[in-house]
Amino acid sequence: MTKILLTALVLAAACGDDGNKAIDAAPKPIDAPPIDIDARDIDAPGARRGPETLDLTGGANGLLWDNATSTLFLTDNNSDELLKFTDTGNVEIVGALPPGSAGISLGDMVKRADGSILVANFGFGTQGTVFKLIPGQAATSLTGLDPVRRRIGMSQDGNAQLYVAYFINAGMMMQAGGVASIALAGDVATETEIAGTTTNAGFRKLVGLVATNDAVFVTDQTQKKIFKIAIPGNAVTEVAPVPSADMLAIMPNGDLLTGGGNSIHRVTQAGTVTELFAGEFEQVRGIAFDPTAKRIFVIDHSATVGTPDKLQIRPLDN
Repeated sequence: MTKILLTALVLAAACGDDGNKAIDAAPKPIDAPPIDIDARDIDAPGARRGPETLDLTGGANGLLWDNATSTLFLTDNNSDELLKFTDTGNVEIVGALPPGSAGISLGDMVKRADGSILVANFGFGTQGTVFKLIPGQAATSLTGLDPVRRRIGMSQDGNAQLYVAYFINAGMMMQAGGVASIALAGDVATETEIAGTTTNAGFRKLVGLVATNDAVFVTDQTQKKIFKIAIPGNAVTEVAPVPSADMLAIMPNGDLLTGGGNSIHRVTQAGTVTELFAGEFEQVRGIAFDPTAKRIFVIDHSATVGTPDKLQIRPLDN
């Protein structure tokens, strides 16, 4: 058993559901508690399993764990950048993303076979799109996507088929949501709705999305439910109601993880809901699981102006 004393740097930012607010604050060091790592229990003995808290430099939403490189990707809404976290390098800048005059609020990320990272951009009803960044090159915006659609959740299945969740303001303080497949030809995207207004799916504010080879799962924040879209056929069924719904992650056994409140809810595909880390967070947004080191990463959002968003790390065996 080894003891590792970690120190995190504090910078400040917070991000709302429909936007982000930049916060000016001077960085200051904070001491995280010592971490016990038992190398007999995991396949990555140098991994920082937590509990650990790192204060971020800006508001964040989505998380992407790349197991092949042991790298966690995240974003900074305030500086409009793609970031990465590693056990040895902490949080570093990968590259800048295209600017947006409507504001920046970045969602899920997907790593493609060519090494490029796709990032969903919310767009606030006028500039919704997907950014593409190849490390070391200038980022671009995909063309061919409806800019009115507010995109947050995005994922690809085992065959690299890309899916995205979105919603639009439908009037009378209501949202109408949908899920689309995306085909790419270079930087040109073709988006085809598989469930939504054209199929009378009844979705509202879709936020989270994960994809497998035989299903797409989405969270509806307004209805506080998780839905399943069967692939092929696109039949929509309800998986389970949840106490709160935000971004979505999937475990190796197929269980779904979502937040939105101060805990994480683990949901089996049969609809059983279990609470994890009860009351440990302020507001859970992005979630990612590292199956090798058996740990979970969480974006912990603060609604308090002047209080930074946090990256939380917790051990989770399965």
